[in-house]
Amino acid sequence: MPDSINAAKASEIGDAIRNLFLSGEVDKVEILYAKFYNLIKNEPTIRTLLPLSPTGFDDPNDETFRMTSEDGRLKVEKEKVPAAKARNIESDVIFDQPPEVILNSMLPLYLNSQLLSILFDAQASELSSRMTAMKAATDNAKELKKKLTMIYNKKRQEGITAEISEICAGAMALDEKGDKTSGPALGIFDNSDTVGADFMKELEDGSIPDTPEDPQGPDDRPVIDPYAN
Repeated sequence: MPDSINAAKASEIGDAIRNLFLSGEVDKVEILYAKFYNLIKNEPTIRTLLPLSPTGFDDPNDETFRMTSEDGRLKVEKEKVPAAKARNIESDVIFDQPPEVILNSMLPLYLNSQLLSILFDAQASELSSRMTAMKAATDNAKELKKKLTMIYNKKRQEGITAEISEICAGAMALDEKGDKTSGPALGIFDNSDTVGADFMKELEDGSIPDTPEDPQGPDDRPVIDPYAN
């Protein structure tokens, strides 16, 4: 299907199939295309191009296929296209040329116009199908993105919770093994103000000795003031 459809393309196709039919290489020309109804509906259809029916474009043996569903499964229904009734034309029309000449000049134009209409239907059906498929793909991508975001946030929260649990467990283990008489116990969430306040509190309670309990050496003997009474 070409991107641009015009009357010249329809005329080129019409001339080719008309030459095949008039030369006797084929005795019938049918075309299968997607008939466009709206953006969400198009149906595969078989139409007869040649020979032209005097009652219209449709041949009595034409068939239309409809895509339906039955019990959750796709199904193709085949429908016969009834022939249209011929219209009565007033016989008092005056032609400047013989009717046969005018008819032979109009039939190629009629065939080309029908081909152009079929090409437009097929292109519209193709574009609508692509648009529907892309919209479905976009909706599926958005839904998948939403699910992946939820999974990512859940995994991230689980990782953060596990790290906090490990840090808390390590801090508790350090608190249990530490010497509480040597100074205040420091927690991982303690800041400088909290550490200072706890240190002063333990100092006032007597939990911490005023001077270090180091062994006295020779130089640590008390100095006697000779002027003391």
